[in-house]
Amino acid sequence: MADTFSNVSVMRSTAFLFIFGLCLATVPVTAAGPNRIKDMVDAGEILPFESIKNRVVAQSRGDYVGVELDQTNLRYRFRFLVDGNLVNVDVDARTGKLLNARKSY
Repeated sequence: MADTFSNVSVMRSTAFLFIFGLCLATVPVTAAGPNRIKDMVDAGEILPFESIKNRVVAQSRGDYVGVELDQTNLRYRFRFLVDGNLVNVDVDARTGKLLNARKSY
């Protein structure tokens, strides 16, 4: 009986995170909009998003579910679903350098 409850709980958690991830994937990269991001790339403030995304997705485990740009710190926060857990991967938008990766609780 305890195993059944545990399995149901894991399935519900996984389903919630999957749906949450799908919602994140539809959110724009930033509230400033694509014109502001383009201006930042053109000015050399940050690297082009696609080049960073392609590298991070290729190097990360799990399913990519979304990203957002922290304009204050110029960091992208990529989100992946790994073994039922949401994992945040922070990347410096100026250099493309991986800053950290951690589970979101």
